[in-house]
Amino acid sequence: MQILAPLPIGFAVFLVHLATIPITGTGINPARSLGAAIIYNKKQAWDDHWIFWVGPFIGAALAAIYHVVVIRAIPFKSRD
Repeated sequence: MQILAPLPIGFAVFLVHLATIPITGTGINPARSLGAAIIYNKKQAWDDHWIFWVGPFIGAALAAIYHVVVIRAIPFKSRD
């Protein structure tokens, strides 16, 4: 069975847009959001901006923990 990567990726982007419209106006690109916050430079532009920088670090840490704890714990068959 062939896996269609665009479908889950598109669905994930769709869900993120639905969830973040009231918070950031759907700014899911940190660089775009940073530029807009710098130009606008009002307190409300910076209130929720921390999530763009903290979120990826938390995600990377969770992925690293998952890799070490789960993926490396799965025994691989040798090619003998």
